[in-house]
Amino acid sequence: MTASSKPEQHLPPGTDQAPAGLNRVRQLPQVLRSWSRSRVAATVVAAGLAAVFLMAANGMIAGAGTGWTGHALVGAGSILAGFLAGSYVNAPIGAAATLCDLRWPALGLFGVVWASSTREALPAAQIAVGLLSLAVMAWALHGRLELERKVTLGRSGSPDADDDVCTDCRPLFPTRPGPQG
Repeated sequence: MTASSKPEQHLPPGTDQAPAGLNRVRQLPQVLRSWSRSRVAATVVAAGLAAVFLMAANGMIAGAGTGWTGHALVGAGSILAGFLAGSYVNAPIGAAATLCDLRWPALGLFGVVWASSTREALPAAQIAVGLLSLAVMAWALHGRLELERKVTLGRSGSPDADDDVCTDCRPLFPTRPGPQG
């Protein structure tokens, strides 16, 4: 390859252009800013409900002491669950939620429950499972936002724009069938 075939590697300092991957990451907050009030409200409500679920499931409501790591895991897990739930509500056409979209967040939530509860397990193992669970949920959220970014902001002809369409999943919110003629 010649030096002129990859202009993004030879940009002068202070140039506003960036590699395509970095632009995609910068567009994800733009996707969040475009959410309607109903999606934001669903995010806040879902985060609160997830916090209550996590605290009830691991005994924090009853006063079980889990330490600061348990509280941090519950806080981060409930925030991620809230954003995931918000990404399912009124998603744009082409980014509609499917039942397959629930498997990784559910696994992450149950991992957070296990990691933040009082158990006879090694604290390092609980922390590792908790961080892995949060990473799974963050990865699922990134996938949802990336799909929405592709649909709403367009692909702009990027070479890595593959068609990741789930062909065997059922919609999470199926539409009602119209009147049959």
